[in-house]
Amino acid sequence: MPKPNKYAIGLLSGTSIDSIDVVLADFSSAPPQIVAVHSHPFPTGLQAELKQLAVEINDSSPQLTDMMRLHGELSIVFADAVNKLLRQNHCSRELIAGIGFHGQTIGHQPKAELPWSLQLGDAHRLSLLTGLSVVSGFRSMDMAAGGQGAPLAPLLHREIFQAGDTSTAVVNIGGIANLSHPNGSGFDTGPGNCLLDAWILKNKNQNYDQNGIWAASGQTNEKLVTRWLKDPYFKLASPKSTGTDYFNLVWLAQHSSLESIPAADVQASLSELTAHSIASSLNSERDTTIAKLLVCGGGAHNTDLMKRLQNLLPDVNVSTTAVAGIDPDWVEGLLFAWLGWQRLNNKLVDTREITGAEKPLLLGAIYQAVL
Repeated sequence: MPKPNKYAIGLLSGTSIDSIDVVLADFSSAPPQIVAVHSHPFPTGLQAELKQLAVEINDSSPQLTDMMRLHGELSIVFADAVNKLLRQNHCSRELIAGIGFHGQTIGHQPKAELPWSLQLGDAHRLSLLTGLSVVSGFRSMDMAAGGQGAPLAPLLHREIFQAGDTSTAVVNIGGIANLSHPNGSGFDTGPGNCLLDAWILKNKNQNYDQNGIWAASGQTNEKLVTRWLKDPYFKLASPKSTGTDYFNLVWLAQHSSLESIPAADVQASLSELTAHSIASSLNSERDTTIAKLLVCGGGAHNTDLMKRLQNLLPDVNVSTTAVAGIDPDWVEGLLFAWLGWQRLNNKLVDTREITGAEKPLLLGAIYQAVL
């Protein structure tokens, strides 16, 4: 007979806003195991609105009514994603402790006078529509305790990829890239796929550069890369975090004049920027010998980007988390299942070496519908 409440669900959409990830994980033994996964598409109109809002949030004041409509609309789509996974896998709700729900990040300002990070998605509505407890608001408590609220991925990397391992680093390349060092530190290195995705969408009307083929067809403009790397963010000491409200096409226009440069060369240079910012961040933290770099997130499928990382790190074995037994597409979903599980079991999470929070914390608030 299956053990009640042995499962938890991780639910999120990353900074790329490409789809909704749902991960069902089994926590009856350590380490947790992925049982089932589901990638759920955004309705086209909703996806476009969210991408536009993420750009505008730092430059203007989007209408509050529009933002709150999206807040509710998102929770309905997220609930559809969860319910579809449960139906497809014939999974009883009685086996599930709850959902770790990150929501959709729209803005992240850890350096504001009163730091904030905004994720859309109504946890109350999600709980009602799924019939499950929901844990959400993971970043808020961390920021209240003096942390940056991000990145959170290194918490899981430390748990399942680096336990007792002093030679493996992990990088999650989503819209923003974050690095987990075996010395315990973790931080956002800068843009992951966000600038690559934005540039190819503008120039070729494609959502992403499949396998990095377009970037590989261009020539890297070293002067451009050097200019971009002068941005103050890259020189900040950890802990540090950022978002697509900072690294976007507006940032690109502010830092370079691209009219006379072939678009494919710009894409190649943006790929080099991502690879260089990751590699230099790894080298700056290297107080131990790094033998392996495990890559997860969408960037793990970008052949051009993976080659650039390997070229910049010739003494490091660069591969994906698949070699450690976890599909790189589902690591972040597993993260939020794990965070939800920790909170539902009242376990403190120590983010001090990653976000700079002052002490271990209970991350997230629990929302429960009465059914």
